[in-house]
Amino acid sequence: MTSPAVSHRVRVLIVHNRYQQKGGEDTVVAAEEALLRSYGHDVCLLKVDNDHIQTAAARVLTAVESIYSTKGKNRVENAIQAHRPDVVHVHNFFPTLSPSVFFACFDGKVPVVHTLHNFRIQCAASTLYRNGHVCEECIEERSFLPGVRHACYRSSRVGSAVSGFGMALHAQLGTWSSKISAYIALTDFTADKLGSFRIPREKIFVKPNFVEDCGIGLGDGNYALFVGRLSPEKGVQTLIDADRAGAFCMDIIVVGDGPMRGAVDEAAARPGSRLKVKGFQGHTEIISYMKQAKVLLLTSLWYEAGLPLVAIEGISLGLPVIAAAVGNAEIVGSKEIGLLYPAGDSAGLAAALREFVADAELMAAMRQRARDYYLVTYTPESNYKQLTYIYDRAINTAKHTLSRL
Repeated sequence: MTSPAVSHRVRVLIVHNRYQQKGGEDTVVAAEEALLRSYGHDVCLLKVDNDHIQTAAARVLTAVESIYSTKGKNRVENAIQAHRPDVVHVHNFFPTLSPSVFFACFDGKVPVVHTLHNFRIQCAASTLYRNGHVCEECIEERSFLPGVRHACYRSSRVGSAVSGFGMALHAQLGTWSSKISAYIALTDFTADKLGSFRIPREKIFVKPNFVEDCGIGLGDGNYALFVGRLSPEKGVQTLIDADRAGAFCMDIIVVGDGPMRGAVDEAAARPGSRLKVKGFQGHTEIISYMKQAKVLLLTSLWYEAGLPLVAIEGISLGLPVIAAAVGNAEIVGSKEIGLLYPAGDSAGLAAALREFVADAELMAAMRQRARDYYLVTYTPESNYKQLTYIYDRAINTAKHTLSRL
């Protein structure tokens, strides 16, 4: 990727509490850091982890400090003093850093942008998903108490109470409304959902994730593809049920691992099964599968905070999507880059796949629309323009606010 001249190279401090198991957020942080550096920006990354949370005592202490961590605040203050950023970009603050990082930015008079990778500020589980279905009780009741009743955070009422109370307390303190200059949501749907409770909608900017351009695939493999964590919320049982009913019209290559791996392996071992389980694969192998696949299956039962990276990668290769009609998957239908079916409906999934492969013209048209949609929405160049626009807005908003104090 060539880097055009940039008139205003802001200095950026990126703050991220990474997960013990690398996930999509960590990938996005690394990609955005590399993107900014490629355009000549001075970038500092403050990254912490949760590796120290091993004992019961450490878990209790971390739970308390997840509400407000003096250590976390000090780390950000020190990074601000050392780097002198024009803007601080916070990705994940939970649990080690805590919302105290926003106080550090506010006290240091540095504008802060916060990417909302999940629904944590509204939901103890951070997913708006419970017991196999979407759950918005905390939003509807404007309270964290439903999350405590249902033990949404790691099946613990105590943990749910601490997590939920912390987010509610910071709402009362004005952290979400006054300490953050701008938020980034990954889709319009997510922005509206997040802006309905605790977070000011007018401060939320929509900027999707992006992926590098790996060209367009041929789609010459006679299979559909599922790539993702093998877990209940990803709709893996829908795949298993459709296969058990003998409803699939072609092989389904399953790439990934997770708690339902055993159930998927058992289903694939059934005589006549169309499931072909490949387990965990590296990025190069996944791209290869995508370039040959007829269609990508997106079977999630929950909203997802954005269109998953795997879907964006598929779209970039001209790979249409058959998706469960829930949350951000509506993009698939609105952009005519695939087909939708009722979430959790195994017969509906199989029927959508049959409809898709039976119409060669439909497949070709969706492949081209998917590729075109990527070129205008998910490229690094497009993302860079959106990201720096949000930074500029945050900086200008902070200047206006400070001038009034």
